[in-house]
Amino acid sequence: MSTLDIHLQRSPLLTPDGDRLIRNLRQHPDAPRFNYETGDRLHPQDLDPIAQFRDLLHTARGPRSPKLPGEIVARFNRARTLVPFLRRNIPVGADLERDWHTLPTTSRADLALRPWDFVPDDQPLDRLIIYRTAGTTGHPVSVPHHPMAVRCYEPMIDFALERHGARVDFDGHSVGCFLVGAQIRTYTYATVLNNWNGAGFAKLNIRQTEWPREGSQSRYFAEFAPKLLTGDPISFAEMLRMDLPASPAALLTTSVAMSPALRTRLAGHYRAPVIDWYSMVETGPIGYACPRGSGYHLLPHDLHAEVLGPDGSPVAAGTRGEIVVSGGRNPLLPLFRYRTGDFGSMDYSPCECGDPMPRFLDLEGRQPVLIRAADGTPVSTVDISRLLREFPLLLHEFTQHADHSCELVARTLPDADPDAKAIAEAMQRLLGAVRLDVRFDPQLGDRLEGKATAYRSELMVEE
Repeated sequence: MSTLDIHLQRSPLLTPDGDRLIRNLRQHPDAPRFNYETGDRLHPQDLDPIAQFRDLLHTARGPRSPKLPGEIVARFNRARTLVPFLRRNIPVGADLERDWHTLPTTSRADLALRPWDFVPDDQPLDRLIIYRTAGTTGHPVSVPHHPMAVRCYEPMIDFALERHGARVDFDGHSVGCFLVGAQIRTYTYATVLNNWNGAGFAKLNIRQTEWPREGSQSRYFAEFAPKLLTGDPISFAEMLRMDLPASPAALLTTSVAMSPALRTRLAGHYRAPVIDWYSMVETGPIGYACPRGSGYHLLPHDLHAEVLGPDGSPVAAGTRGEIVVSGGRNPLLPLFRYRTGDFGSMDYSPCECGDPMPRFLDLEGRQPVLIRAADGTPVSTVDISRLLREFPLLLHEFTQHADHSCELVARTLPDADPDAKAIAEAMQRLLGAVRLDVRFDPQLGDRLEGKATAYRSELMVEE
């Protein structure tokens, strides 16, 4: 079987040029040790719906209010009989428009315990793919996805780039994007994306252990000259430290919020806009940073956001609370009042940047938390989450104190009885000889003010 045939299994729309580009990315003398194979899994019938979604990102934008949109009411009136979770939890006879704010919310814990309860009965599963959350905000969760929904990311990235004056012309003969990580272990791969005209894409781990020789990262970046860089702030900070060569049209930050100091350094070093991106694996993109610095505009037109107070009731515009979202475009996971665990307020007034969509203000989401091992080596929270997923835990809170001692509080899965000593020993193999206390709390995450805060540190993240 040729490499083209192998790659076609994961990218049915792949062209011979795309196959050559993948091979160039994988077989370059300085290429990293890629450990995964994947593709965009798009079929011809997906292209028109994605093109329509791209158009609607522009044409369906307009002023919003806290009032529930009619299309959300209609969607969940259909879904309430097809989604097992909704059948159990929406009372018979409930009027969604009238009773919306009295209906139960859904959460990460619900999804972690029974993800299949959120898949509509009438959805075929032949194209089901499972994404696992990275674990930056808690114990990783398996999330059912449809390839077409995932590939709506590219139109939303394009929209955010254009709003910041960074339009990128993607083509099938060059690399469109590097997704940069700096972790002990993560999936790495090279592919092409048909939504970007077959442009190359690579997910990279820039730690030296993943590359064939000293300087390979710099030579690889220089050779393929990605037009866009995406990654989390800690990985971008490591790029700066390593002085990796790049001339991207923009840097798009994912997963966690970026500090102003790091943003300034990145923008100056790479002479490109640095765009914050508010997104979750479960929801997909939610917002993008306003070009005028006025919060985060709601990005997708098919998502409804509300803000709830500590008692679960909606709060007035401008009042802080937990951000809850409904809708989206994933047919295998219709989001029903999904609690993000992030906090902020909503502003529905006109914005001077010209985007009529409402804004999230004072967004208190996932901040970068850099844990340090006993020898001072930085340890990514993703690596800790990956270790903890080997144990039957639902949620956790991990804290590192100024003296480097650590504390882990965890909520176990129902009927599970994990060994605290085994968890501590596994953690110390990762962190070294730090003092570590492990205990279990069956009520963790049940607080009214929101979900467990997965990671805290009294140590400073170095810019």
